[in-house]
Amino acid sequence: MKFILSVLLAASGLGTCAQPVAERLDGPDSAYSGKLVQVLRRWPAGRLDTPGAGPVDLTCIATAEQEKYVGMLQRATIRAPISSVEAVLDDVAHYKDLFPDTVDVHVISGSRRGNRYLTSWEQRIPVFFLPNVTYELAYVVDKTTPGRSVYRYKLGRGDQLIASDGLVILEAVGPDTTQFTEYDFFHARAVPLPAQVVWREGLRGAFLSDVAIKLKAENPGWSYKRIASEGERLLAPEAERFERCFAQRRGAGPDGAL
Repeated sequence: MKFILSVLLAASGLGTCAQPVAERLDGPDSAYSGKLVQVLRRWPAGRLDTPGAGPVDLTCIATAEQEKYVGMLQRATIRAPISSVEAVLDDVAHYKDLFPDTVDVHVISGSRRGNRYLTSWEQRIPVFFLPNVTYELAYVVDKTTPGRSVYRYKLGRGDQLIASDGLVILEAVGPDTTQFTEYDFFHARAVPLPAQVVWREGLRGAFLSDVAIKLKAENPGWSYKRIASEGERLLAPEAERFERCFAQRRGAGPDGAL
């Protein structure tokens, strides 16, 4: 995650343990830490349907009384086996090549404990007077259910972030098709930018990251340069949809995603 926090996922094909999705992750809890666990416990009843539009469907989720606390649901259909999508998410060493504005990301040495681990991130902010963002994310991975993989993560430490919680669910819907669902909530410390800009950059980063995952899984032979170029091409017509998503963001209550 980052100020524009694309989501940023990580997994390393580690072992599993009993009910891993319910484990408490290290770091500060937010209003959404427990809610994402509840989403998993009632899955798939907790899904929020979104209209099909473009390579990635985006739904903006309003967060209570915090205009710059960004929440979003991302969904995509990936024309590749679930194992191919897992391979992309497991390849932490290439995150800096795959995700926009990422300077460095790595699993912190000695942090792996079964299906849990910590990653360290440094990402650029596309605003010239703001420094790079550095932070740590704690992860738990669950691959115990056949045809489904879960990646849950939250902020472990980061001076520029107040909270960050995320969840990725991969579901095999056929031998060569995977449904990708991601929830992200992140709250940066006070920045001199309007809320609309904060949300717009968050949506941009999420879109490019998810498209990159989709393209790499579907086209494993493509170079990262080609993936980045294709992502920017697909991004170009999305500006109006991002603005509409922000304007029509839904509440995260009984009628929303959580």
